[in-house]
Amino acid sequence: MSKEQRFYDALEDIFVGAKVEGESGYINLMRIKSRYYEEGVFPKLQKDINEALKDFPEFKEELFDKLYTFFNHYFSESGSIYFRYTPIHQNVYEKVYTDDKDIILFWKTHMLYYVKTDKLFKNLEVKTEEFKFFFDAFWA
Repeated sequence: MSKEQRFYDALEDIFVGAKVEGESGYINLMRIKSRYYEEGVFPKLQKDINEALKDFPEFKEELFDKLYTFFNHYFSESGSIYFRYTPIHQNVYEKVYTDDKDIILFWKTHMLYYVKTDKLFKNLEVKTEEFKFFFDAFWA
């Protein structure tokens, strides 16, 4: 099976899941979801990928390998985010060394989302001979 086909199969498993039969409101919703994927999401995604690869056709196999790896690591077959499968060679371990300890931190969500860092402001109190000024750094 090609890397492209593996990616599209994994995406379909996540988005559509198993084929359903029967008559109920839930079954109708699943059919609508399946049709939306087959007639909307899948063709648009293929078109966008083909457009992006037009200038770099040699990148195709690597692109599908990276896409499949991402979906395989971070999504279950039902489409929910999960973190069970994280092999040690995926560089999700951060080694932190101090003078007296060696520590390894495990990043469950490594490369999954971005956490913005920010400066933390502190309150400031300034006293003069006559006055006392308090600068409240509270920010909501």
